[in-house]
Amino acid sequence: MNVRYKNKFTLPQELGDGRLDTVIAIFDYLKKHSGQKKELILDWKKVQRITPAGCAILACLFDSIFEQNFQVKMINYSQNRNKINLSLILNNLLLYKRNFKAFPKPTIHNNISDTYILCGGETSINLSFIELVKTQYSHILSDDLLFSCSLITNELMQNCVDHSTSERYYLYAGPYNNEFHFGILDMGVTIPAKLEQKYPCKNDVEFLALALKKGTSTRRKTIGGFGLHYTFDILKQDNGRLTVISRQAQIRRYFKSKQVHRRLLKNPLNGTWCFTRLPIMK
Repeated sequence: MNVRYKNKFTLPQELGDGRLDTVIAIFDYLKKHSGQKKELILDWKKVQRITPAGCAILACLFDSIFEQNFQVKMINYSQNRNKINLSLILNNLLLYKRNFKAFPKPTIHNNISDTYILCGGETSINLSFIELVKTQYSHILSDDLLFSCSLITNELMQNCVDHSTSERYYLYAGPYNNEFHFGILDMGVTIPAKLEQKYPCKNDVEFLALALKKGTSTRRKTIGGFGLHYTFDILKQDNGRLTVISRQAQIRRYFKSKQVHRRLLKNPLNGTWCFTRLPIMK
């Protein structure tokens, strides 16, 4: 973040599910200054790539900018236009004050291409998303990988719709660097906020770790808590990768190398982002 201009943020070289501290700081800044009609400056001078996950992040950013009534200014953007994927979301960000008088539906960001699929959803399961994935990428994905993608996506969507209480969410998918990236992002009630109603934990990292265990649920009478556990299990079998970010915590699991990274975030995320990757078998 620029030291002199607190409303100016320099985006990372790769906008995706990797280095997210700056991105999350932008969302935290927007929330803290909600309704103040301030200007947000986004500096694109370092950006070289936007991954499929990055497109979903930009869609969430559009929503937050609009909801918090900010003006947005892009700088050093035109010089990188040919280096990055100029997506529909970026066009919406550049022109949103001119084009949208009321908060638009998340489907305005929907896109299907060789590089990524993005679909916005509202309060219910998107039954067509996995079929879009099969149609668009069946030539590069094995039947087993498509099946794993379908199971994980359905579990994550069901969790989002049942527990986040968010009125909108974004699903993304696409190939990137010999991996298949897919996941779901919402800006609703966080995992720690839901679990702290029932479970005692020292911090948000412990809440996220608990959420990945079989049987963890906020339900009082019926059995639940299988969504993230099943996602965890499938990714483990397929040597995949899982990143979960919610409120003040982040957990990254690299199942092939058996590495786990858990940490508290510098800034909180008012929502839950689940990023998954599976290796593409050639």
